[in-house]
Amino acid sequence: MTDLPADPPADQTDGHPENLPAEADVAICGAGPIGAATAYFLARTSPELRIVVLSADPADDPGHVSTYRYSGGSIRWTWPDPVKQEMTTETAAFVQGLLADGVDLAAIENTYHLLHTGEHIPALNISATRLVAHLLEQAADAGAQIVSDAVVEGVRPDGSGHLVDTARGTVRAERVLVALGAANARLFPQTGTELEKRQLFVLDLPVPPERARMPHTIVPVGDGFGYAFVKSVEGRLRVLVGQEDIVEDDDLSGPVDHWTALLDSGLGTALPWLRDAKVEQILWGVDVAQKKLVLDEPSPGLLLAGCGSSVRSSAWLGRTLAERLVAQPVPSPRARPGSAGSRPPARR
Repeated sequence: MTDLPADPPADQTDGHPENLPAEADVAICGAGPIGAATAYFLARTSPELRIVVLSADPADDPGHVSTYRYSGGSIRWTWPDPVKQEMTTETAAFVQGLLADGVDLAAIENTYHLLHTGEHIPALNISATRLVAHLLEQAADAGAQIVSDAVVEGVRPDGSGHLVDTARGTVRAERVLVALGAANARLFPQTGTELEKRQLFVLDLPVPPERARMPHTIVPVGDGFGYAFVKSVEGRLRVLVGQEDIVEDDDLSGPVDHWTALLDSGLGTALPWLRDAKVEQILWGVDVAQKKLVLDEPSPGLLLAGCGSSVRSSAWLGRTLAERLVAQPVPSPRARPGSAGSRPPARR
């Protein structure tokens, strides 16, 4: 079995890496769903700002912290939690608008079928990597600078702003958003963010037309639940299966093949057709535990953002964080260290 991303990583610079600027008004650390969506909304609503997106999304991703690459990519927008419903409803409407405009997100319209309640809830399944690539492309078109291979190594205060140290150098920014997924916990361990592994089994089952319309099926098993759904993986419709709180798996270093244990726990009884399947791939990543939303501001102008399953809430998060970054006061150019009183031109 190999673990491969659901889609190849987006080429964010067309093979021509951008130079790291010395200064920016806003530095966005991370080019996943949260960072890309924030850059999208910020660049389109505040074109006067110098925005740099520091992409810490290496192609090999040895720690599998770019979890969106390996995510299920499902968006449902009916939840008992009003905040979660607001986040996902806004994101679903945003994605549906992109689809109406002809953006190819490998979308599948389906439903969530909750076996224990009999509910069928409207849902969308999309390619997370295609969504992120589109957001970054639009942000760059609106003036944001995307810098690749800029692995963030630390953020430290500097007068009225912050210095962001990366593998390619240091950039000074008045306002900083750190949205590096699981890597947030490495840079800011004091936040106490808990991490967990998310793992999806890609099965060898055929997907004939009748199975292509299969709903995203949720099955309660013991204290957890399993789920089976159809997704486009590397251009082919595949059946994927995941689980939460059925089989314990605390190994954050790599995939663990607990497929047989998962079937034997009760999932194979509820969905007996899965017993004919073999696992071809395991898509895995490290994410914020229990799909929680984590927002923190350890110092003025420095925002930390993380959210388990962030794809389904990405538009809400991007808009909200963009508004919050704009609301932060920016000192005049004369107050900036090393400034001669005039603002350097934006690097586009």
